[in-house]
Amino acid sequence: MVLFHRKLGESGAPKGKTPLIVLHGLLGSSDNWQTLGNRWAKDRAVILVDQRNHGRSPHHPSHIYPDMVVDLLDTMDHLGIENADLLGHSMGGKTVMHFADRHPSRCGRLIIADMAPIAYPPNHTPLFDALSELDLARFERRQDVDSALAESIPDPGLRQFLLKGLYRATPDRFAFRYNLPVLRRHLADMTAFLPLGTIDCPCLALYGTRSEYVVGRGLAALKQHFPMLQAKGLEAGHWLHAENPDAFSENVEAFLI
Repeated sequence: MVLFHRKLGESGAPKGKTPLIVLHGLLGSSDNWQTLGNRWAKDRAVILVDQRNHGRSPHHPSHIYPDMVVDLLDTMDHLGIENADLLGHSMGGKTVMHFADRHPSRCGRLIIADMAPIAYPPNHTPLFDALSELDLARFERRQDVDSALAESIPDPGLRQFLLKGLYRATPDRFAFRYNLPVLRRHLADMTAFLPLGTIDCPCLALYGTRSEYVVGRGLAALKQHFPMLQAKGLEAGHWLHAENPDAFSENVEAFLI
């Protein structure tokens, strides 16, 4: 599957600079990365992709990492990219780890944002319950959807993130761009342990010090599989690129020099 993608900075990128491909997390999209992508595109080509069942990429009944790796490979082949630096956040982090394990010759450097190759508890179930219970046909305004979600999701920042996936499918009806039924069915696949070998590429792991995704056993697992690992905690939670964008961007830029 060739994924929907946005190419930034291609015309002004210095010749010979390895392109950077960015993969978003669960319920996100390439839209979430445009501000940072434009920063990085000043000296290289940056490609932001929508993973399957997200954004403007095709919906599909399968949502497992081996298939998502093939999607990334198909997209790179479509773009004529033989080798790229890869950045993945959360679900996207597991995709790029699995890609580097399966196709080491196609991966230059790896940046993993707040994710590790370990099993996680199904913490997203209440979130999917809240989204699935919405009857979008009864809402006329985006604010009305936000108010309905506030009953079960009190965090306004999280609601704003989720509502980035809301659009008007017709002039009088809202819909979500992400494929809720399939993603909900595959939650266990996305949060399961990810078997990896030893991956011998330069790797930067950025994690939120207020997030539980990497601190502790997650960091130990990353060190086990990535002997060239550099790891740094940022003052942030799981959405570290949104909560602390300057520190996140500076660390990415320094790693890619």
